[in-house]
Amino acid sequence: MGKSYVVNGATLKCVLGAAPSTLTVLPMNRVEISGKAKANIGDCKPMVNIKPFGTCAKMAPPVPCTPVIAGTWLKGKTNVMVGGMPALMSDSMAICSCGGGVIKIQKDGQ
Repeated sequence: MGKSYVVNGATLKCVLGAAPSTLTVLPMNRVEISGKAKANIGDCKPMVNIKPFGTCAKMAPPVPCTPVIAGTWLKGKTNVMVGGMPALMSDSMAICSCGGGVIKIQKDGQ
């Protein structure tokens, strides 16, 4: 399956999280795909764009997840700008600086 654009409502998974999460894309200055705002690599703010993943397996004992992304999503589509930043793609990923977990897109939300 090829790469696809990621939109509001996409399903995310952290390798250290106990549960999946959902990406929230704020609709300001955005293009829509089937009525859903297209994401960009800057949509990685904890509790705004990325909700917790249940508990974090990196912590002992496991504690509630608080995702912390330093920087932006990696591997955006640099030749397609969305809200002034590269578009977020289904193969993009982010690193949680709290536990070191890799966060990936499970479903693009389309």
